[in-house]
Amino acid sequence: MQGRQTETLLRLGHPRFRNFSDAADSALGALSDAIPGAIVLGRLESDEQGCRVIDVRGAGPNGVRKGAVLPLAGAANGDRPPAGGNHGRSPGGELVDWDSLEPLGARACLEVPLEMSDGSIVGVLAALDSAAEAYRAEHSAVLSVAARLLGHEWESVELRAELQRLRRRTSAGTEVDMETGLPNRDGFLGLLDHEWRLANRGTVESVLVAFEIGAGRDRGTNGDAMGKLAMKIVAEVLEGSLRVTDRVGRVGPAAFATVLVGCRLDQVPAFVGRFHAALRRVTEGRDPQVELSLGVQALAGAPSPEVALNLAETTAKESDEQHGRGQATGS
Repeated sequence: MQGRQTETLLRLGHPRFRNFSDAADSALGALSDAIPGAIVLGRLESDEQGCRVIDVRGAGPNGVRKGAVLPLAGAANGDRPPAGGNHGRSPGGELVDWDSLEPLGARACLEVPLEMSDGSIVGVLAALDSAAEAYRAEHSAVLSVAARLLGHEWESVELRAELQRLRRRTSAGTEVDMETGLPNRDGFLGLLDHEWRLANRGTVESVLVAFEIGAGRDRGTNGDAMGKLAMKIVAEVLEGSLRVTDRVGRVGPAAFATVLVGCRLDQVPAFVGRFHAALRRVTEGRDPQVELSLGVQALAGAPSPEVALNLAETTAKESDEQHGRGQATGS
């Protein structure tokens, strides 16, 4: 494979994308540098009467622009398009009727469907060019990898949205933070009460960790779009860094807390390091640059769950004021 295609594959191998839009922007940018003509990303309409262009890069036919609805080929009604796309102008098997664009100058095309794990097709990634022999096998290979990545990201977004809906449906609405889907302060205190009782009986040793979150030193976290995005990112990464037995909740506008069940104080740095590393992978080199400070409190010996949480929060706030959120994870 030529150097340009190799470089494109490396760019597509980004460790993590924030959402589908982020993945699409990155993938189309990389593809437009490696594949001639226009790179087109389309989404199947719900009525399956067409494919709506949601992004396009490079120079292509005049009729192929963002928002345009492209006609579907007959094969779209039930037949699965070939996994590797169509090399050149080979007829049949296409999802989109590219022949209808030939009068506009599209003489060569590559097409790969965005396929879900259940076999359903939600969209298409394609390349179009006015030169009949524009595309080679390496172009098809790179496009196929990008389509697989975008299909995975699309399905990931759908699954996360469904998980949030199920979580909200099965939880008491008054005890759930609607922005993150985590227990709110009241809900978390209910979980904390149970773990505090076990710790004070000597049944299990547990530690409470409170986090103060900031979206950059010059940004607030109460209501602005970047602050809300920072909260959602931290909630997702924090959940992913915990064990099944641990507890987590959003306890304030810019604060989260976790109970590390069966954890000693000297084991907390391992968890914090794991969380920092995961958060850095998500935010490195992009906004919001999430910063945090933390406070740690053993549950055993604390007079009540509320006092334990207040002590941990106070430590986190004092650390923030003294050190300027020295535990910066996004830079």
